[in-house]
Amino acid sequence: MDALVIAEIPLDQADVIQTLNRLVFGESRLVQHVEHPGLLILTATWKGTLVGFKIGYPKDRQTFYSAKGAVDPAFRRRGVARKLLHFMMSRVYLSGFDTFQYHTFPNRDPGMLIIGLQEGFRVTDARHNDEFNDWQVELSKPLTGGD
Repeated sequence: MDALVIAEIPLDQADVIQTLNRLVFGESRLVQHVEHPGLLILTATWKGTLVGFKIGYPKDRQTFYSAKGAVDPAFRRRGVARKLLHFMMSRVYLSGFDTFQYHTFPNRDPGMLIIGLQEGFRVTDARHNDEFNDWQVELSKPLTGGD
């Protein structure tokens, strides 16, 4: 995946990720509220084809929350999610955040739990989510600039 390009896009161009969002999540909703100040949308393209995206926003002055991310099933296990994660963590560290956080549903898709633990994230909360009938695990990591 040497030709993978990670880029930031503005909200008014978010329609480019809708097809992948529907494919992976079966829904058109990107995040609960796209009006979050500081909303960050990243895309991952390979040879001009969208293969992944990641969306996040400031949770508070210190914590940046990664709300949603997806990788095209045909491009999984090639490091796309990890590269999106690293890019977002670096970007928000430079913006002054000191903690990075996200939730995942390990029984639906264990990949992001595994990546998080491999990348030094700690489980900071876990509870059953009735809407998805799965455990919702919160992972957090201090940002150091070397992420």
